Amino acid sequence: MKSYAAVSLAAATLFAFACSREVVPTAPNQPKVLASSVTGAAFTTINAAVDAVAPLTTADLCMNGNPDNNCNIYGAKSYVWLNGGPSVAYVGDGQYFFAVLQPGGQADPNDGAANNLSDVSPTTGTGAGDAYTSRTFSVASGVLTYTGTTHDFSGNKIRLMGYDDTGNNGGVYILAICSLANGYPVEPKSCKYDAFKVHQSGDETQAEGPTVIKDATPGYDRTYTWGIAKSVVGSTLVEQSGGNATFNYQVIVTNTGNSVSNVKVTGTISVFNPNAASMTATITDALDLNGGTACSVTGGVNATLATGPNSFAYTCDLGTTLPASSVTFSNVATATWSDQSVGALTLSAGSADWTVGGLAFTTAAQTEIDTQVSVSDLFNGGASTLIGTLVGSGTSTVTVTESPKTFTYSRSIAVLAGCHAYPNVATFIANNTGATGSSNASVTLCGPTRTGALTQGFWKGPNGTSLIANYCAPASNTSLATYLSSLGGAAATGPFAAAAGKSCAQLVTYFSTIFGQSATNMNNMVKLQMLATALDVYFSSYGYSTTSKTSGKTTVKPPSAFLPNGGIGTFTMDLTAICPMVDNTTTGTALCKNNTPSTNGFASLAFPWAAQTVSGILTYAATAPSAGAFTNPTWYGSDRTKQEILKNVFDQINNDVAFAAP
Repeated sequence: MKSYAAVSLAAATLFAFACSREVVPTAPNQPKVLASSVTGAAFTTINAAVDAVAPLTTADLCMNGNPDNNCNIYGAKSYVWLNGGPSVAYVGDGQYFFAVLQPGGQADPNDGAANNLSDVSPTTGTGAGDAYTSRTFSVASGVLTYTGTTHDFSGNKIRLMGYDDTGNNGGVYILAICSLANGYPVEPKSCKYDAFKVHQSGDETQAEGPTVIKDATPGYDRTYTWGIAKSVVGSTLVEQSGGNATFNYQVIVTNTGNSVSNVKVTGTISVFNPNAASMTATITDALDLNGGTACSVTGGVNATLATGPNSFAYTCDLGTTLPASSVTFSNVATATWSDQSVGALTLSAGSADWTVGGLAFTTAAQTEIDTQVSVSDLFNGGASTLIGTLVGSGTSTVTVTESPKTFTYSRSIAVLAGCHAYPNVATFIANNTGATGSSNASVTLCGPTRTGALTQGFWKGPNGTSLIANYCAPASNTSLATYLSSLGGAAATGPFAAAAGKSCAQLVTYFSTIFGQSATNMNNMVKLQMLATALDVYFSSYGYSTTSKTSGKTTVKPPSAFLPNGGIGTFTMDLTAICPMVDNTTTGTALCKNNTPSTNGFASLAFPWAAQTVSGILTYAATAPSAGAFTNPTWYGSDRTKQEILKNVFDQINNDVAFAAP
């Protein structure tokens, strides 16, 4: 029987190391191990089908541990095999080589390295081993194929023998498995390591110190921050007589920066106890950064070590301090122990260490957080929708490489009576932390306000004359005659000064004369429209009193269901949006019926304000626009353009189509 040894790649639950595996992200927060790093587990096993030949039994081959997949102590060097199954190769598909090393210090599995026990020395030409090319194998879907020529291969296992004897007093060896994906030689930090022991005579008389191996993975988080700005392209205020108004929006999403955090080196330390009984040791870890950085080892103080491998997680926390990617450093794990009894044997105080060198915080070590945001839109308190579903917006996601990204889209809003504000909030949400930000672009859409005013046609008809005849002089309120004659100040100076002292019947006659004037005279047209507005204001403000039988409260109500309660005179009209348009004057802010533009009464100097109440407009029309006394009123000194603007204001009020001041 040949004097050989073996290693297993199966069962991820068993001890495994991937020293300083480098990663590159293929998608946000989805790191992928480079082909040059070994994945999964590596540990030793026996091949009972080959070596358990009478009088040898399985117990002779594996003296401690699970003989099926994770033996710790072997009866001889020849009993150690490398196993690729049974059905899954836990190192992953690829091309590999193996080497047996002497423990301690910093591992190097390449041929010619000081502690390589599997090679033939390139300087002396001596050694029990062979070149790495004879220790190669491939794995595909859990099936191991040996591609060398000098090692036994049976049952999906490769015998490790030959290799030189270890210099470790406890008979401990280290197995290395390295990927050849990136060629040869390999970086030691990218290989996977496992410790095993070969029983030797004298073990029962002297306890031996443990062996340390470890992995080390630098890593850090880079978190991106975002901003969002939403605006309306064009006017945020539209006044329009019916139909639908279209508003155009623009949303710009920008990556505003990033910050580094969670800068750490993490991994697992395995301390292999070669003795048949447990022992005690303290496990520490440190980086040679910043003059030496101590690391935290979970359960490392006065740890009880069972026979075989014992695992300890560790963390080296550098906070937000990220060394430059060009700075390389080492990570050293150390086990120290004091004089002690190990079973019936005595162990002298000592220490053992393992170094992983050539580490660096490259970009491959970073985990990128919030590299993408999705953008949604919430219109007027409705349901939130992805911006991508709106017209002209494109995809609703933004990545760091796309920043800044602009979305443009439109909304068509139905015109309602009165002015209505429509908030439109764009919001982003980050893909990892859920961080959010919002920006609102509110628009106001005004349709003609339904004030309840009535036209001159109503007031000269039977319903209007009936109201005038029966309710022009309420006992508890100002009479209609007094109200009209007082417009413009002192009696005999206003346009309706002649109404003073008239009875209700006389007022009906007086009004019929005004309503019957020729419509070809602009002064006449202004006066009759103004009268209709004045009647609307009076009868919606000065009605009759009624007392509630339940509350006892007295309320003044209009004398007719045709009019609203509360007073049309308090309605504030937008005097920059007067329909219809008048030639040779300033274009207003509204879009009138049939898409006719409005006129701007303020810019056209017909009014001293851009907005005013109906009562304020009546008072102004009864005073300031006159070129002389109002016994025979001549508005604006017969300036027909301004007269027509004034007439159109009253016309809009009377026809219930005036725009409210936004």
